[in-house]
Amino acid sequence: MNHGLGHVRLVSTGQLLILMFHFLLGNAVIINLDNEYERDTWIAQLIAMGVGIVLFRMYTYTAEMFPGQTLTTYVRKLLGNTSGTAVGILYILFFLYLTSRNLRDETELVRVSILEKTPSMVVAFLMVICVIYVLWLGFEVLARTGQIFLSLVLLVIFWGTTLLILSGSIHLEELRPVMSQGFKPVLSSVIRERLPFPYGEMICFMMFIPCVRKPSQMTRAGYVGIIAAGIVLVEVAILNVTVLGTNITERSIFPLLSTFANVQLSEYVQRPDVIILMSMLIGDFFKVALFFYASAVGISDIFGLPYRKTLLPCGILVLLWSQIGTPSLSEHFEFGRQSLIYIHPLFVYIFPILLFLMALVRRSRVRRGDSQKT
Repeated sequence: MNHGLGHVRLVSTGQLLILMFHFLLGNAVIINLDNEYERDTWIAQLIAMGVGIVLFRMYTYTAEMFPGQTLTTYVRKLLGNTSGTAVGILYILFFLYLTSRNLRDETELVRVSILEKTPSMVVAFLMVICVIYVLWLGFEVLARTGQIFLSLVLLVIFWGTTLLILSGSIHLEELRPVMSQGFKPVLSSVIRERLPFPYGEMICFMMFIPCVRKPSQMTRAGYVGIIAAGIVLVEVAILNVTVLGTNITERSIFPLLSTFANVQLSEYVQRPDVIILMSMLIGDFFKVALFFYASAVGISDIFGLPYRKTLLPCGILVLLWSQIGTPSLSEHFEFGRQSLIYIHPLFVYIFPILLFLMALVRRSRVRRGDSQKT
């Protein structure tokens, strides 16, 4: 893996945890996925958080069989060079696709909220330039940037929740009745939407293993990151419904922004949604950057190219893909919902389960061979 990561200064477990937290919040706090069961979204988020821990453990268990190697490296050892290379290329395309989707989400959020007359291409271009600049400096710079912004994000979460409570905007009765249509719709939401997005997308962290000072602690960091971000996502789901009501939440493009848009505690505290917007943009920036980095490292690994030489071509591809892929915002969101049903499962469920089973077989053979030697 000399081509891709030779320049990297290793990051600590704490820095990795912070990146996971930013990643999981990312556009998950922005996008409105459920159109029918908003009242029970918090339950689906809670269940998805628990199952997400199990899913992430499956990812790391497979990776632990190949210390210090990326997903695109050990997939070739498990599946063979030809099949493994094909799967690795598919993962690179998947990461590039998710980079473009998250970039489009962030672009539309900026345009809808503050820069309505600015062409989306301009907004997306500036974001891509920022991402390329940070990644050019290295993964460790991205991790330190995450540390700097963590306190701001936590402060905004605390301040925003406190503001909503003090303003009397929260109406808990909106959460009733609980699971009025039974448990089946909630379970369906977990499997089809809430688990793959964002928890299943943490498969991309298997591309960062060579960047971590203590890879053995990645699993523990993942557990803490999932629980911390999951609690915030549950809170956001509750706030959206209890402040806006189910009808408005279902129709809102960016429900969290709408939740804070009309809150006025006094003549001195108005338009808190601007502060909330800033924290949302920070989270999505890190998600774009991490998917981008996973793509670049994968290309560097499989094709033997210097890491930095992949950044500009990836940036151009992602920029064009984010703008051309789906012409309208409604088509963009609808394609995203279809992706969670038809594209995500292959990369967050099927391939990982296959690799996990092959890792189990490989481990049992190693143990059997060791026992025969003794």
